[in-house]
Amino acid sequence: MTDPLQFILAVVLLLAVPGPTNTVMATAGATNRGEAPWPFMAAELVGYLSIIALARMVLLPLTEAFPLVGAGLKVIVVAYLLYAAFRLWRTRLVLTATSDRISGWLVYTTTVLNPKGLVFALSIIPKTHPALWAYFAGFAILVLLIGCAWFMAGRALAVVSGRRASLLPRLGALALTGFAAYLASTLAG
Repeated sequence: MTDPLQFILAVVLLLAVPGPTNTVMATAGATNRGEAPWPFMAAELVGYLSIIALARMVLLPLTEAFPLVGAGLKVIVVAYLLYAAFRLWRTRLVLTATSDRISGWLVYTTTVLNPKGLVFALSIIPKTHPALWAYFAGFAILVLLIGCAWFMAGRALAVVSGRRASLLPRLGALALTGFAAYLASTLAG
C-alpha cells in the first residue's frame, strides 16, 4: 500500500480496532495506575516491529514453502492468547496495591503474537519503496499514539468504574478468549 493517505487510514483503523494488544494495553492502564504509559507503548512498538521483521525475513518464505507451518503458527498464537487470557483472569485489580500488574513483557509478547502484525507486514506496509523509512516512521508514531490512547482509556475506565474495576481484567480475559476462539475457527477453513 503506497498511497500515504490510504496507508495512514489502514494503520489507524487496524490499530484502533479492539484486539489482543489493545486489550492488554487497556488492562495495563487499569492495573498499573501509578506508572507512565511509555514502557508499555515502547513494548508494543518493539513487538510490532519484531513480528514485521520476522514475517518479512522468515515466516513469509517459510509458509510459502511449507503451508502447514502457517497452521502451526496459528495454533501457537491461539495457545498464547488463551494463556494471556488466563493471566488476565487471575489479575486482581486493587487500585491501591502494586501487585498483579501487567508487565511490559506481556504487552510485547501479546503484540508479537497478534495477527495484526502479520497484516501490517504482508499487506499494509509496502514491501519496497524509495521512502520505506517514512512508512515505518509513520507506523511507529501511530502505534505509539494509539497504544497510549488504549492505555489511558483503561486507566480512565478503572477510575470511573470504582469498586467494579476488579472486573476489568476479567473482561479483558474474555475478549482475548474470544479472539483465540475466532482464530481457532479459521484453522478449520
